[in-house]
Amino acid sequence: MVSGLKRRYFRREFDFLCRAVLRTPPVELDESSGLVVLSQSYHKDLMMYLVAAKTFARYVRPARFVVVDDGYTPEDQALIRAHLRRVDFIPRKSVASSFCPVGGCWERLLTVADLCTDHYVVQLDSDTVTVADPTEVRDCIAREASFTLSTKQGRAFIPVAQAASAMAANDGQHIQVLAERALGVVPELSADWYIRGCAGFAGFARGAITRASVERISALMSAALGADTWKRWGSEQFASNYLVANTPRKGLLPFEAYPYWEPGADVRSARLIHFIGDHRFTSSAYRRLAMSALE
Repeated sequence: MVSGLKRRYFRREFDFLCRAVLRTPPVELDESSGLVVLSQSYHKDLMMYLVAAKTFARYVRPARFVVVDDGYTPEDQALIRAHLRRVDFIPRKSVASSFCPVGGCWERLLTVADLCTDHYVVQLDSDTVTVADPTEVRDCIAREASFTLSTKQGRAFIPVAQAASAMAANDGQHIQVLAERALGVVPELSADWYIRGCAGFAGFARGAITRASVERISALMSAALGADTWKRWGSEQFASNYLVANTPRKGLLPFEAYPYWEPGADVRSARLIHFIGDHRFTSSAYRRLAMSALE
């Protein structure tokens, strides 16, 4: 177990050394692409966000960036604009829906739905680093196919009945387990698809989802599980997984090339690495790989 003191040390090390991102040139945009790169972020993650956005844009040039702003200062916003050039900041609290929980990244998913009416939208978490050309991502964008990160437990799109059956003997109380079990008792979803993926990096093709489709899955699962349960952290990831799985065209990013970081992980074949919270600042690995990408 890594102590809180060590985590704070590795966090400060990252923020200090990865200020090297400020010495890199502004990104090059492709305004004809129609591609939007969207992230939800805030002041504390400023260096993380710039590393994530600039390492990704090195290989995939968007038309613009959108930030669901959870607390950037005016100075932060000016710095981000200087590096990413064309950025729209949408205050998180300005995004609302009567059918979706408040917080828990639901504002991010609702904004994706609003934008992908006219754009291909890539949802990029601030705790990602693109370390090599993400060829599968570029292929999905070119084909107008949605995508999501796979996980060790989710390497294929499967019928919802199979997803529910896989969780039938799991007595866990995490919202994702509860929601996946509930798939088997919601008749409106019986003929649909699912993947146990990760919402930290996902692509939504033009017209793939709508605000109505986001609100529909939220309303159905809230009714099945209860509103207090459904509003727990992680329900948005379940919804993202379900929505990507049910888009007309979709692709799956191979786990070995798009892994999440954990101690001992083999990232030699990685193109993009997701530094999930449990392991993000347990060592210098995040800082080291981010610095390598910046160099």
